[in-house]
Amino acid sequence: MLPLFEGPTRRGLGLGGGHIAFDGFALSLTRPGHPRMPNGVESDLVAERGQLCWLSDERLEAGGRVVLPGPAWDPVPTPRVHLLVDPRFSPRADQLAGRGGGLTPSGDDLLCGYAAGLVLWHGRSAEAAAIAGTAAALTTLLSGTLLRHAARGELPEPAHALLERGDPEPLRSFGHSSGRAILLGLALAC
Repeated sequence: MLPLFEGPTRRGLGLGGGHIAFDGFALSLTRPGHPRMPNGVESDLVAERGQLCWLSDERLEAGGRVVLPGPAWDPVPTPRVHLLVDPRFSPRADQLAGRGGGLTPSGDDLLCGYAAGLVLWHGRSAEAAAIAGTAAALTTLLSGTLLRHAARGELPEPAHALLERGDPEPLRSFGHSSGRAILLGLALAC
């Protein structure tokens, strides 16, 4: 996430729910001790809906509070676990994008898991990028951002527990339904 802090000053707008929109990109603010996001910054900073925010010169500012980037976290897990599922189903981005409930629709979450799995297990980056590009155009800014990260193999921290240690529980309990949908997408790609 550190490259996000480089470059010219960018104006953003609080989306509420711990997210800020910057030039077609959604930045997630993750409270310390909570699962980190591939598009996120760990901070207790709150950006209210409609609040102006600024990003530049290695700092994020919202509501008069400033956050400096801390240690980087690599959102790409090193998979040591393979998942088994009936391989006859292959998700279609144009049919799933933007569908389902939740802050990030469950269809998008499934596509995130699937795209990341294509990259992590099979090295199929071009196919993952095509899925993410199609889906991102049909869904919310936050989901589109997370889909583009997934197409690079970058996933929320609870997915690392599954892929690196074989522990599915953090992912199953992640979000309202996001973790379970990501898990299904990963299984389909495996």
